[in-house]
Amino acid sequence: MSLDYPKGISTDFDNSTQDDWTPNLLSPQLAAVYTLIACLAVLGNGMVITVMLLRRRVFSSFTNRLILHQSVIDCVAGVVFFLWRVVLQVIEKPMSFESNIYAQLMCRFINFDLFVWCMNVTSTYNLVIISLERFMATCHPVKHRNTCSSVKLKYAIGTAWAIGCIYSSHFAFLFEINEGYCQLTELETGLRVFQFSAEFTIEYLVPITILVCTYGRIIFTLTKKSANPMIGARNTTNKAKKNVLVTTILIGLMFVLCWTPIELLFLYSQLTGDWNTSLYDPFTSLVACNMLVNPVIYCFKYEKFRSELRKLVLKRCRRNRVEDGNTISMSAASSRMNANRMHVGESS
Repeated sequence: MSLDYPKGISTDFDNSTQDDWTPNLLSPQLAAVYTLIACLAVLGNGMVITVMLLRRRVFSSFTNRLILHQSVIDCVAGVVFFLWRVVLQVIEKPMSFESNIYAQLMCRFINFDLFVWCMNVTSTYNLVIISLERFMATCHPVKHRNTCSSVKLKYAIGTAWAIGCIYSSHFAFLFEINEGYCQLTELETGLRVFQFSAEFTIEYLVPITILVCTYGRIIFTLTKKSANPMIGARNTTNKAKKNVLVTTILIGLMFVLCWTPIELLFLYSQLTGDWNTSLYDPFTSLVACNMLVNPVIYCFKYEKFRSELRKLVLKRCRRNRVEDGNTISMSAASSRMNANRMHVGESS
């Protein structure tokens, strides 16, 4: 399900000559919005990565490593988003009308933002894995302690990337060059319906179902335990675990808010055939915002991250003050030494 469908079903090129193509240029306003989103995504997630790596011992739990991986994905996604949605859209990409290998690669991989969708889906399923991990930690704590390990973490990370890469690879076969246009390949109605159903299910339906079910079950379990004084006194999660849970729930909620509008609009356009709408640009921008909201959530709701970030900032400020103080003291000491030498020379 491409962000470029309303414009990319039949991407028009400048056919004033028979030698090259020139893609439609991105508007300056939209380019500025995309650039801002990409910069905030890279800077915000870069901050999260820096804090968690500098405080590896503090953020060594299974959940925190998944959160670190989420920030790595979103940081890389910000770079890929900027390259594909801004840089490659504002530069001219001449291509031959002939259906050669170069033109096919440009159509399938460059004009269509395949790698952007690879990162989007990878990020989505890493969120799904985080929700499943929180479900195990809350509802099946003993099993969670016995099964979570560094090996399982590698499998979880690999699974998110595998889903994203395998899913996005099918887009390369959905576009082809036809009479000077980079168009969707002609598919029978049944195959087209199957394609849409599979995309909608993998991109949205499966993730949102898992998120709703896992966090719904978690909330139900915590409510049930807190209602029973005897069970609640022994099993109610402590403040730190509750804070992590609230943070991950907010992350899942932001995924729903960012992705639901474009998915519903795509469903409407697919059913009605009406792709000419002004809502695509703001809705696709909203999807891109999912890359940058997580660092904001960490700063405002994740107490451990906020505390470690504050410590790093204060430590850096103190170091600068000490260095400045040392510099002044050394200068003063040097002046005093010169004065003493002059005094000794005069005495002699």
